[in-house]
Amino acid sequence: MESKTAIKANNITIAFGDKIVLKDINLDIKEQETIVFIGPSGSGKTVLLKALAGIYPPTTGEILIQGENWQELESDEKHDLARKLGMLFQQGALFDTLSTLENVEFPIREHYELSEDEIHKHAKELLDKVNLSDSYDKKPSELSGGMQRRLGIARALALNPEIMFYDDPVAGQDPIQSDQVSSLMMEFKAKNKSTLIVTTSNMKVAFKIADRIFMLIDQQMIEAGSPEEIKKHPDPRVQQFISGSLSGPIKSV
Repeated sequence: MESKTAIKANNITIAFGDKIVLKDINLDIKEQETIVFIGPSGSGKTVLLKALAGIYPPTTGEILIQGENWQELESDEKHDLARKLGMLFQQGALFDTLSTLENVEFPIREHYELSEDEIHKHAKELLDKVNLSDSYDKKPSELSGGMQRRLGIARALALNPEIMFYDDPVAGQDPIQSDQVSSLMMEFKAKNKSTLIVTTSNMKVAFKIADRIFMLIDQQMIEAGSPEEIKKHPDPRVQQFISGSLSGPIKSV
């Protein structure tokens, strides 16, 4: 039985003013797939992620989320669709004035009619899962960068999203923390039967979690395939990036 499409991008171009970031992108993401975008800094990974999540409208073309064009929905329909999506931003987008526990409780309280005891219980379970059980009362500023990242994951998962967007989820984390975070992502994916769309420059994480890997470079998107397929990909830009070599067509900036 063929999997349903979770997100489809039809010939989209994304530009800011006269600057084209990505051009003629086509993408079909199936339900429960894990898609990973890699590429040099400034190649448009975060821009594409936010466009697929409905945050940036494409300049041309269309993006369908579960068959719906976000730009054509009424406000109530957008709200219903938004409940199915989770997003971990690079900067975390945490509320500095709220405690760790309150940060996770916030989206639950906004979207569900639950008792305070139920809200507390669900939020604490999520924080325990990301090893923040000793930090319920701390503010985000009192947490390390890695802890803030895990808090962001807990809050993004608070609504059990069907589609989860992770923007560089292991940034600023050591190898052990990175492995822990990627394991948590896959654990929550299995539990919620969700679709994951991830940006990262950490190839170890990409190889661990991806079903398919795409590389963004020179305004284009290259479908590099599965973790095994990408290692044999003929494009020298792909090979240079995954090996981390200074020698090759990609020049550091």
